[in-house]
Amino acid sequence: MKKIVNIYLITALAVVLVLFLYHRQTDLLERFEEKTYDLRVQALHTPSVGTSPIAIVAIDDRTIGELGRFPFSREHYAALLEVTRRAGAKAVLFDAFFPEQQSRSIDEEFAAAIRRSGNVTLACGMEFAPDGTVSGITSSIPLLEKGARRIAQINVLPDSDGVIRWTRLAIPHGGRFYPSLGLSGAAELLGADGFQVGPRSVRLGDRVIPTDSEQRMLIAYSGPPGTYPRYSFVDVLRGRVGEEKLRGKVLYVGATALGIYDMRITPFSNNSPGVEVNATVADNIARGNFVTRGGMEGLIDQACIILLGIVTALVSWKLRHAVSLPLVCLLVAGYVYCSSQVLQAGRWISVVYPVFAIVLVYALVAYYRFFIVDRQARDIRSMFSSYVSRRVVDELVKNPALARIGGESRELTILFADVRNYTSYSERRSPAEVVRILNDYLAAMTDIIIRYDGTLDKFLGDGILAYWNAPLLQENHAELACRCALEMMAAMGPLQEKWRMAGDEPLSWGIGINTGEVIVGNMGAVGKKMEYTAIGDNVNLTYRIQDKSREAGCAVITRALRDRVAHLMETEELGEIMVKGKSIPVAVYGLKGVRSPSAAPPGGTTR
Repeated sequence: MKKIVNIYLITALAVVLVLFLYHRQTDLLERFEEKTYDLRVQALHTPSVGTSPIAIVAIDDRTIGELGRFPFSREHYAALLEVTRRAGAKAVLFDAFFPEQQSRSIDEEFAAAIRRSGNVTLACGMEFAPDGTVSGITSSIPLLEKGARRIAQINVLPDSDGVIRWTRLAIPHGGRFYPSLGLSGAAELLGADGFQVGPRSVRLGDRVIPTDSEQRMLIAYSGPPGTYPRYSFVDVLRGRVGEEKLRGKVLYVGATALGIYDMRITPFSNNSPGVEVNATVADNIARGNFVTRGGMEGLIDQACIILLGIVTALVSWKLRHAVSLPLVCLLVAGYVYCSSQVLQAGRWISVVYPVFAIVLVYALVAYYRFFIVDRQARDIRSMFSSYVSRRVVDELVKNPALARIGGESRELTILFADVRNYTSYSERRSPAEVVRILNDYLAAMTDIIIRYDGTLDKFLGDGILAYWNAPLLQENHAELACRCALEMMAAMGPLQEKWRMAGDEPLSWGIGINTGEVIVGNMGAVGKKMEYTAIGDNVNLTYRIQDKSREAGCAVITRALRDRVAHLMETEELGEIMVKGKSIPVAVYGLKGVRSPSAAPPGGTTR
């Protein structure tokens, strides 16, 4: 229970930390989030198919080459408007303003062309004070503005990394809102005359555009530069572009030549013409193609942080590291994929914060498991794996409290097996030969003890001490010990035959078994040498009665054990014997075999 509570606390701590960082909107994590947004936008891009209602008249390198250095004479703009008017362009929006007079005649010519077209939008630029309010406006000369249909601001407000992801659709100044060039282009496309600004939206005709509290709209980029049809300014001017390509189009006129320095950074490119950014905004609004990152997305983000943190905690706690790590990686990949699909549906939900929650929870839980829980499991395995079955070890790992540190009084069934006449046997042989034969014997007996879920306490030279009902409780411990002893005696024949075939003198051994209260647990010097063992008078009694097995030719058991297994085992009364340290004779019995074929099989119940 304590471990589960600790996992809850670790998970809660990690999730709360991520939620705190999410609300603080730290610069570092926000920059990462913005980069993941850019990558998702690029990955989801598919080339657009179909005719666009928007086209760009580009002041490109060819235009500058033919018309001369930029800025060139306004008579060229006037001539351009005559061409677009004759071609039937729906609207012309200049991504430029003309704040100074060129000459009276040329300015009047340009103003007249603007009036004749009747669909021209001129730009203006806002200057901002430190508090964010507008401190001034730079716009075209009044002569030109008089004939324009709209005046639109072209302020660019990139994020801190220089990438333009948002556009401010309307900026307040002097008791009115100035629309952006993108919003003005959308008005032309939708045939809307005006717009209304709400707390978190801008309404253009019937179209409601989602924004933040500062009327900023996320730009849903259609693709890299060149997404919209682009015609060279000079080609349009010289009649090299067919009128059918201009008819009914909303035309954005702006610079694309690198030398004019109107290049912007977008998720697709470090050199995107600013005029194309405005065209994208107009296209987004006209199509209703919006990406939102507001209150609903915030709730989704926080729900994902909490949910993914909990799922990660369960996976990393319940499963092995070799399984949990790939699953956590799949969880991250799956979430990134889902967030990309949600973005395609028009919602920017966070990737960095939920993924950070996954990584943080996994790291903390894995740390807790490896350095605390798994270390405890390793200690238990190290302590018990050499003298209990793997099944018992697994149970102890799940329930470490079953192997208490320190001694406790418990009823055990104890088995002691000892080689007969070992001293004289070892004197007649070389040490290497004795060790080889003794190892054969000990290995065979140990396998049988482990198979019957016994606890192998220790080797006492040629002797083996084992017991049942510790460290795990075993309801049928007496039966398991007796069955184990019978199989150990049965294994004597094949082992002795093996030694004879190898030209070695066979060993023989005796077995004593007893049931009684002993002290069992981890004993020794803390921090130096600890050993899980059993001590007590009933352990000593088991040592003593083993000698009787030499005469009986079978395993010898005490009355206490015989009373427990009389209905299961065939026994033979061997009388009473005096043992060292006892003033009263002890009744012993020979263990002859299994009485009931339907008795429980090896590996009896544990709890």
